[in-house]
Amino acid sequence: MNVAVSQLNPTVGDIQSNKEKIIEHINRATGKGADLIVFGEMALSGTPTYDIVNMTDFVDRCYSALSDIAEAAANIDVLVGMPTVSGDDTFNSVAYIREGKVVDFFSKAMPFSRDELPYYAGIDSPSFFDENESQTDELPEHIITVDGYKMLIMIGDDLQFINSLQCFDTPRTKPDFIMHLAARPYSHGALEEDIELLSSVAKENEVPLVSVNLVGGNTDIVYYGSSVIFNKQGQMIKRLKNFEEDFDITDLSSENIRRHKSINLPVQSASSKVRHTYKAIALGVKDYFGKSGFTSACLGLSGGIDSAVVAAIAVDVLGANNVRVLMMPSQFSSGHSVTDAMKLAENLGIKCEKVEIEPIYNSFMKGLEPIFQGLPFSLAEENLQARIRGTLMMAISNKFGNLLLNTSNKSEIAMGYGTLYGDTNGALSILGDVYKTEVYALAEYINHKGEVIPRSIIEKEPSAELREGQKDSDSLPVYDILDGILYRLIEEGMSLMEVAAEGYDMEVVSKVSKLLKASEHKRYQLAPALRVSKCTLGKDRVIPIVSRY
Repeated sequence: MNVAVSQLNPTVGDIQSNKEKIIEHINRATGKGADLIVFGEMALSGTPTYDIVNMTDFVDRCYSALSDIAEAAANIDVLVGMPTVSGDDTFNSVAYIREGKVVDFFSKAMPFSRDELPYYAGIDSPSFFDENESQTDELPEHIITVDGYKMLIMIGDDLQFINSLQCFDTPRTKPDFIMHLAARPYSHGALEEDIELLSSVAKENEVPLVSVNLVGGNTDIVYYGSSVIFNKQGQMIKRLKNFEEDFDITDLSSENIRRHKSINLPVQSASSKVRHTYKAIALGVKDYFGKSGFTSACLGLSGGIDSAVVAAIAVDVLGANNVRVLMMPSQFSSGHSVTDAMKLAENLGIKCEKVEIEPIYNSFMKGLEPIFQGLPFSLAEENLQARIRGTLMMAISNKFGNLLLNTSNKSEIAMGYGTLYGDTNGALSILGDVYKTEVYALAEYINHKGEVIPRSIIEKEPSAELREGQKDSDSLPVYDILDGILYRLIEEGMSLMEVAAEGYDMEVVSKVSKLLKASEHKRYQLAPALRVSKCTLGKDRVIPIVSRY
């Protein structure tokens, strides 16, 4: 029995384009003699749909497209993910097509409490989809038969409840295969952890498993692909590409599966984490621009590590001709910042323009002199520089139609070290879910084939250069310590006492925690950040602005 796996990159809401891709792959699979083709979760509509799924004609258009897909599938069985409606309820479902007709729908059960929801469950949480009420204490058992083989259909994270299914109780009812339609987004370690989970499901149930994932970026979420096939021993025998569309046909007959050599399960390492993070960010940027219809970007180049990494990624994805950078030195900018930025631009092959902001700054200060007279230099004057730069970058964006890329990293965002309406400006935050220490790791990865980011940028002490001699370490712990504390407070949800017990100074932990809490109001106003962790600020960690936690 030949099963085709179609790992697609759908666009949310572009049902026509998604339909055409699906039909193209159906024709391809039919031409190669496949008996069944399997697409990912919500492949027809794209995901996350959020509230689009509740618009009156959206699901109707999905049904209409499904009819066209069925007509193209006269000689092959099809499993494709899509939203469905029954009465007042909307479900995350899989359509089953046979002999050119839609013969059944299977809906995701989602029997979760809030505490049980997977880290990525916000993409189809109960606020957007309804629970499948056809199940009681157990998941519904979705079984189809293709070419004499019984197949259990599982959708997304329903898979973790597979051991409760009665169809595994006897050899007579046991399925021959598990077909798993997924939309698994990238986060640190996700590829390795998800594949290990899928392997254990196949092994523990002694049933071969096919898991088809989506790929591609949609707003801030990036789906990583890596669709896989396991034999009943839990050995991986086929794995599709990471971070790009792919297609494969495999003979799943017992004899052929036994002949397949097993592939080693991926092992998470520091190098693989950086490589996968870079690929996820690059794909997220590519699809954010491509799916929104923009082709060019702009950003402010400071001579620091963050803007250097953002510029390098933008050039890699969009091309040097589609990235515009602007240097905006002030009287506090060091000479090496200017020369470092110019060297980076030269290495990237992009034009670097410059606007001195000191005259603009002085004119602002002159206008404010009647109000500020006699008061000491403070954050107001520092932030004025950042807001001038933000205004200039938005002018560039508006004049030339470039999307402004934000360059703030997760450490700065957590600590509130970003000026509202200044360096927090931007349509997309590339590094907003990347800690400062991870930014340095990305810079080294970018340079792994040759120096793109000058060593002087990587090795210099971090500074916002908003006052004479300023360094980040003047008011923050060094980033190795800061990021260790932040990770424990944010990703692991530790208390201050628990963090201190890990070897951190309690006074420093308390200071970091206070800054984290005090800057929540800023995070409500930030650009969407490409999600690469399991706890993205403003998405997975949403705190009331006014609270006493």
